[in-house]
Amino acid sequence: MFKTIGKIGAFVYCAAIVAVSVIFTIRDANRNLKHEAVIEAGNQIRIQDFFESCPSDARFVTDISNIDTTEPAVYQLKVFYDEAFEKDVVLRIEDHTAPKGIALPKSLYTTWKAPEAADCVGYLYDLSGIAKIEYEEEPVFKEGGDYNVPVLVTDVYGNTARIGVPFTVIDDRTAPVLTGVKDIEFSMNDEEPDFFDGVEATDDYDEDPVILIDDTKVDYENPGTYIVKYMAIDKAGNSTYRQAELKLTKSTKPASQTTATVSGGEDLSSGGSGGSGGSGAGTKEKAQQLARKVLSGLWGKDDVATARNIFNWVHSHIYYAHVPGRPSYAKACYRGFSRRSGDCYVYYACSKMLLDLAGIPNMMVRRYPVYGSNHYWNLVKLNGQWYHCDATVFKHRRTIYFMCTDKQINDKYHQFNGKLYPARAGGSTDFKPTDTPTPIPTETIAPTTEPDITPTGESSAITPSPEITNNPTITGGPTAGPTAEPTSGGTTVSPTPANTTTDTPSPTPVQTSAEPSPSPTPLPTNTNTPVPTKPTEPTESKPEPTKPKPDPTKPAENTETNNGD
Repeated sequence: MFKTIGKIGAFVYCAAIVAVSVIFTIRDANRNLKHEAVIEAGNQIRIQDFFESCPSDARFVTDISNIDTTEPAVYQLKVFYDEAFEKDVVLRIEDHTAPKGIALPKSLYTTWKAPEAADCVGYLYDLSGIAKIEYEEEPVFKEGGDYNVPVLVTDVYGNTARIGVPFTVIDDRTAPVLTGVKDIEFSMNDEEPDFFDGVEATDDYDEDPVILIDDTKVDYENPGTYIVKYMAIDKAGNSTYRQAELKLTKSTKPASQTTATVSGGEDLSSGGSGGSGGSGAGTKEKAQQLARKVLSGLWGKDDVATARNIFNWVHSHIYYAHVPGRPSYAKACYRGFSRRSGDCYVYYACSKMLLDLAGIPNMMVRRYPVYGSNHYWNLVKLNGQWYHCDATVFKHRRTIYFMCTDKQINDKYHQFNGKLYPARAGGSTDFKPTDTPTPIPTETIAPTTEPDITPTGESSAITPSPEITNNPTITGGPTAGPTAEPTSGGTTVSPTPANTTTDTPSPTPVQTSAEPSPSPTPLPTNTNTPVPTKPTEPTESKPEPTKPKPDPTKPAENTETNNGD
């Protein structure tokens, strides 16, 4: 009997030992398991992340092959380990990594507005997408020197990178030297001379100062002596003026040898006759001679670069002035290159002639319907697609329209009938659903009949309007130009000259997507396919993703006369 009791006691004792052992094993197994693991977006999912000390047989029961680790989200998974246990765990994919990018050094004058912050950094990369690019403090440069300007790049989860951008600022207060200005005399029925023959401008910083002529006081229909004013303007906005006399005389030729002014109907593509004196062919040849001289300094590495240089040159070197009458294409070109003044048709015609000589396909686009006056611009084929380009100087816009889609150039000046033109970039065929589109109201100012640059005296500060590119060049080229000095919410910020090296992270691929985290769904209870749930909210509010900046575009030609604006 005692032996039986002893055996039972031993059995109970052993069972107790086993039970205690199992309890401790389960407890230790639970202690070893991490019920939640966090990984950085873009990293791999590893079974080891869910254990203090990973068992050799640990594995995922849930299929994790379809989980996109580049997207922050929360997943419920199931793991197996220690030959006995299946446990639910939570995987959190979070983005705590700031974007990467490099600084794009900038050169500008103290009179220029600082470029957009987005133009100062490049090769940006972030898994969750770039949401915001801004200056740490809006820079205003009052003195020349070298500066290090911080730019903040923030992704959609609030992670911010601080990139120092080198700025070279030039304080140029010396006006260009203008030489070769002389008095001019010609007969009313003779071809107008080249007003810029022998006229040159030199500058201590700007290799290509803009030379303009103001002949708005000249009545080309009546003989007499008039004053014309020449202006040389550098990229910093410094200007020099010189005056000359223009003596317009009556024709001494018999009436049979003179050419009457043509009021319309010329073939614009061939030049026509029109204007005072000379055949259309002769006028076109003279215009082309002047255009070839201009084009020699405008060639770029490809058609896009050449076209941009062409439109920048026409925009910055031609003075806006109303042109009475209806000149032919050849006369408009000759006026633009010889007098450097004209209205929208002259801007169009000069752009077209330069594009033709460069071998770049283009055509005219004409405003439709006409509201008070016509407007003309170019449609240009670049990179295999047609784009809108307009070099006309508008007071509401200080830069050119370059490589614009229909949507990007959509304002009251650029309404047109899309059915008349080839499909444009972006797939547009009909700009408006009807033949008579309704212009979209915009807070803009119609081009005036007065020049956009009006001299008010020898000491006047004239601001020319050539386009400022993303990386303006201080010397050479026609693309850079000054703009008004900026303010930052009423507060002037003067950067401190930098004595340190620039923060330039190594370049990485450009990330164009800026989508937020995936839409949350409820955690599944029994499933082998993980479903993402709502990720942890960042501590800061998410900035709104930035939309890509539209890149300007180009226009087309027609075979009709008439200029407008």
